[in-house]
Amino acid sequence: MGLLDNLDFKGSMATQIIRDQHIKTVKITEEFLNGNVIKEDFIDHIKFLFETHFKIEEEILYPPFKPILEKYLPYAEPLKMVLAEHKAVKNLLNKYETLKDYHNYLEDIAELLLQHVYKEENGILKQIDLLMSENMKIEINEKIKNFMEK
Repeated sequence: MGLLDNLDFKGSMATQIIRDQHIKTVKITEEFLNGNVIKEDFIDHIKFLFETHFKIEEEILYPPFKPILEKYLPYAEPLKMVLAEHKAVKNLLNKYETLKDYHNYLEDIAELLLQHVYKEENGILKQIDLLMSENMKIEINEKIKNFMEK
């Protein structure tokens, strides 16, 4: 049983696009770890994460959530943690591209991505869905859709 079997990936209009992307990430990552996806396809998906998924989180979804989270956790550690994981994925891919040791670095990225999705699905995204106002969710959804149309 993989992560797809253990998470429901259902959210509000503010988080559903991200959750749908998480499903794709989990599928391709688990298939890569099982030897059913070639490294080039996995790398292409990682690049999609940098160009689209991480940008949506970092520029659209998380900034308006940060002040809400800080009411409960003044240092916003959960956001800091997942943003650090975005950087860690980038650093691991850079090491892979520099050293061409795809097996270790790409496996490390795969494991990190699965943990990352788990943390976001069970933590941050649930809190966004719970704590954000409906108006904020509508606004975020529109911004994400506009970003995706570019």
